[in-house]
Amino acid sequence: MKEPKSQQNSLQECLVQEGEQSPYADLTVDLAFKKAFNPDDKASRKDLVNLLNDVLGPQLKHPIQTVHTRNVAQNFSGSAKSRTAIFDLHCADDRGNLIEIEVQIRRMENFIKRLGFYAGMMVANQSEKGEDWNFEVKPTYVIAISREEVFHDDRPVHRGTVTDLKTGEQLMDLYNFTILELSKVPFFIEKTSDNISKWLFFFRYLNRLKKLPDALDERKFARLTESSRVSNFTKREFEAYQHMYHEIWDRNALRNAFIKDNPDFIEELRDKVRAEAVAEVRAEARREMAKAMLADGVPVERIAAYSGLSEEEIKAL
Repeated sequence: MKEPKSQQNSLQECLVQEGEQSPYADLTVDLAFKKAFNPDDKASRKDLVNLLNDVLGPQLKHPIQTVHTRNVAQNFSGSAKSRTAIFDLHCADDRGNLIEIEVQIRRMENFIKRLGFYAGMMVANQSEKGEDWNFEVKPTYVIAISREEVFHDDRPVHRGTVTDLKTGEQLMDLYNFTILELSKVPFFIEKTSDNISKWLFFFRYLNRLKKLPDALDERKFARLTESSRVSNFTKREFEAYQHMYHEIWDRNALRNAFIKDNPDFIEELRDKVRAEAVAEVRAEARREMAKAMLADGVPVERIAAYSGLSEEEIKAL
C-alpha cells in the first residue's frame, strides 16, 4: 500500500541531508549494539528487555522481566573470516531461558545452519554430570539480525521452532528462532505499525536520521535514541566504532564494486550455478527411475540403456 504523501514528507524531513551526518550510531555495529543493549547496565538492560519482549512476543509464554549476561565458553569453530562476519550477545532471562542475539554484518555461507549449531550448543551445555540429571533443559531463543537477504522472499521476519509437520503444533520449546532481514525493510513507518515493524525501521534507518519520526514517538525509542548518540561515546569508544563502521562499509563497497565491474563474470557464474542445479535435478530423476525399475525386477542392462547410468552406478543404488 502506498503511504500518504503527508506521511512520506514527514519521514523525509527526518532524514539527514547530503553533507550532514546523523547524530546517531549504527546499531548493527558491534560496539554500538552492545553499548545500547548491555545486560549489565541498568538503563541498557531495560532497553534490551523492551527489544526482547517486542521481538519474541509471539514465542514467549511469559513476558521477560529482566535479563543478565550469560557467560559462555569462547567458540573457535569456523574460520577467522566467519567470526568477523558476525557478532553476538548472550543473556538469560528471569526464568532461566537462554537467549542469543546474532548480528550478521556481511554475507556469509550457511548462516541459518550456524544459528542451528549455536542453538544446539546452548541446549547441550545445560547438561550436568551424574546419573541424577533428568534432561531438565531450559528453552533457547536465537534472534538473528541480518543486513543481508537470508530468505528469497519479501518477508523481513521469519520465525521457527520444532513443530508437528501434520498439525503445526509445537512439539518442544527447546529451539526458537527469529530472523530479521533489514534489507527488506522499507522507508515507511506509522503510529499504527506493530512493535516489530518499528524496531526493524529503527535498526535499519537510525544512523540516517537527524530526529525520530512521529511514528516512533514512544518512551522506549526516545530513551534508546538518546543513549545511541555518538556524542555519548568516550574517545576510545568513538575511535573503535569508527574503525568497525568503516571496515564494514569498505568490505561492502569492494564487493559491490567487483560485481559492478565484472558483470560478464557474475552472469557466467550464475549460469554455471543454474546449469549445475539443473544437471543435479536430472541426475536425481534418473536415479529415482532406476530405483523404481530395479524394484520391478527390470534387468540392469535395460535400466542402463533407459536411464543413462552405468551398471556400476545402478548396482550401487
